[in-house]
Amino acid sequence: MSRLEQHHKKQIRINIILTLFILIGVIVFILTTGIKLLLSGSAYIARLTEKKSNSTSLNKNENFYGGVDIDSIPVATNSARFQIGGSVMNFSELDFYINGEKVKETTLTSSDTFSEEIGDLNPGSNDVYIVAKSENQEQEKKSKIFTVEFKNEKPKLDVSEPEDNSKTNQQEVRISGATDKETYVRINDLPVVVDAQGNFQTSVRLKEGENKITITAEDQAGNLETRILTLIFQKDD
Repeated sequence: MSRLEQHHKKQIRINIILTLFILIGVIVFILTTGIKLLLSGSAYIARLTEKKSNSTSLNKNENFYGGVDIDSIPVATNSARFQIGGSVMNFSELDFYINGEKVKETTLTSSDTFSEEIGDLNPGSNDVYIVAKSENQEQEKKSKIFTVEFKNEKPKLDVSEPEDNSKTNQQEVRISGATDKETYVRINDLPVVVDAQGNFQTSVRLKEGENKITITAEDQAGNLETRILTLIFQKDD
């Protein structure tokens, strides 16, 4: 073997040894300092994420002060004055509005709930809402707007058949008539279906002799109209 070949092999061995030392050094670095750096980096990122989350929650809490809810209010009423109730949070003063006009104000002292009688409603639809205020007047919040129908007239109740004080030889007779829309009808205390146009129809079984049939119509506001029919059932001889 020539000197050149010997020198070449020796150089290869040296390169292999250096490569092994470098590889071992890299592995040792990763197992010691590298893992620590990785863990530190992960913790730093986690702290940043947590800080951002806390900051977002803080901003939300700073924007939130309190609330006002109405949970007791009629859809319709036959009185110009009515009862309204609900609850508040972080507020102590309430202003009550009907159709944009303040009709009452009250101060809450020992409770977060309220129940007040307010008025006066206009005939037809009315917008009702509350504005809640903090004690120092620096914070306020408006409730949801509710619509209250005020109607103090009796509903229509027309009976088309049978005629009052009429006689019949039929034990079962048909009762039919008409009322206003969104009105409930009862005949002898039994509910009767009313269609979208306000028409109703049912059958009533008569006893022999005189029969009193009571027909009532009641709207959502509680207005009531009543008709009493007298029918005489007489069998054929």
